Amino acid sequence: MSGVDRADQMISYYSCPRKSAKWYKKVIFHLLDVAVWNSFYIYKQHFDCPDFRFKVYRDLLIKDLIKIPKNTTATEFFQLKKNSRKSSRGEDLREGHFEEPILLPPNYKRQKKLKNCVQCYKQKTRKQTSIQCQKCKVPLCTLCFKDYHAAQPEG
Repeated sequence: MSGVDRADQMISYYSCPRKSAKWYKKVIFHLLDVAVWNSFYIYKQHFDCPDFRFKVYRDLLIKDLIKIPKNTTATEFFQLKKNSRKSSRGEDLREGHFEEPILLPPNYKRQKKLKNCVQCYKQKTRKQTSIQCQKCKVPLCTLCFKDYHAAQPEG
């Protein structure tokens, strides 16, 4: 089998998922796949490691690009991501302060109820949000959620 056929075969096994119908996105993802395959081939030739697998190389490359530890599994990564998202939103800042969608009134035509963010409104900025604090029932955008509860006295 020639080099081009082998490269196309290996790229087809582990190609980037393409759900887009836009042709230029498909071309970009294909070029990305080719670039990763070429870098793998050069790596194998340069460091003389014939048993090194393309999937392992690709996983290590992705982990290096997004700066997570090499020995982290996908399950551990998504658990870390979930926990960091909670702490960045301020959900674990105080007892009972969690984000929730603003409840829709009866016979409301839209799918989401939007209200002005209280914290942004104080700064003379009109920013609408579809979430509120579960305990306080105050409409807040995700950026202001932590700041608002840090400034408020416990109660």
